[in-house]
Amino acid sequence: MKNAKRTVAVAALTAALAVSSTPALARECSIPGGGIYICEYGITTRPLPGGRNYAEQFVIGADKAVWTRAGDPVSSGDWVSLLGAATSEVFIESENIDGKFHTRIIVLGTDNKPWSRERPSPGEPWTPWVPARRPS
Repeated sequence: MKNAKRTVAVAALTAALAVSSTPALARECSIPGGGIYICEYGITTRPLPGGRNYAEQFVIGADKAVWTRAGDPVSSGDWVSLLGAATSEVFIESENIDGKFHTRIIVLGTDNKPWSRERPSPGEPWTPWVPARRPS
């Protein structure tokens, strides 16, 4: 059942990436606490283990790079660039693997293909950008 749910989630993610595209006239929005992002892609926020208000956010900056911050509260964290050149919002897949909160982010790149980075658990480094796996 777990694989079936994951397959459905990956299929939905792939479909969402397929319809994402760069806004014709990208508006820029300011983030409270500093920073500018592409409004149409929004701010992707998700809770993290480790605290009542501990969360992580992702945005596509005006430079088209993926930016992230985490904190308790999230607004207390510093923005860090994950580089790349995205033309979609940030999609997140996460699961608890052997007690570690594994995270995978996926964006549509300027080549119109999905790209991803992974982090084994909070506080560990992100992997380099790689072409995202397609569902089988």
